[in-house]
Amino acid sequence: MARFEEGRSISCPPLFEGEAYSQWSNVMKYFIQAQDFELWDIIEEGYIEAPKKKKKKQRSENDTKGKLNSRAMHMLLCGLNEEVSKKVSTCKRAKEMWEKLERLYGKEEKKDGAPSCANLLSSSKVNGVLALNDPDVSSNFCDSNSYSFEELQDAFDELFLEFETMNSKFKKMISKLECENDFLLKTKMRF
Repeated sequence: MARFEEGRSISCPPLFEGEAYSQWSNVMKYFIQAQDFELWDIIEEGYIEAPKKKKKKQRSENDTKGKLNSRAMHMLLCGLNEEVSKKVSTCKRAKEMWEKLERLYGKEEKKDGAPSCANLLSSSKVNGVLALNDPDVSSNFCDSNSYSFEELQDAFDELFLEFETMNSKFKKMISKLECENDFLLKTKMRF
């Protein structure tokens, strides 16, 4: 007997969780085009804000493209899990966001099998900490392919985001320990 599984929703974008980028990007492209073909044009061609001193007709066209850009960015962000969306949420244009996703995740699936810089850095971690002082890791890092500025910037952004996350968790743990310590001291004083 055939088993039927629930299909994707036509009103919700496919969710990208950091794996199988090429499959997700194809499905997302068709999802966006099905919603509004002009949204895909904004992602593909980009959008440049016209100066405010332009004529009303040009401003109106610019406002329309600005709204389309915002909708496209919103749709892309809705198709990303929290971890992935943090990496592209600072982008100002939908095209920039799409291209950054391609740089971050599209390179994982390169035909020559060379790792992206971000992958190399994340694989170089020991207990979540970059292990460049390890001779094996640092030699692999230095001897591997050369990386573009954008790849290095993306890797830096990813590491900085991880640092901020760890720092936030650390501060919360310290605060919790201080509260527990205060509670224990107060309880001890009562006895």
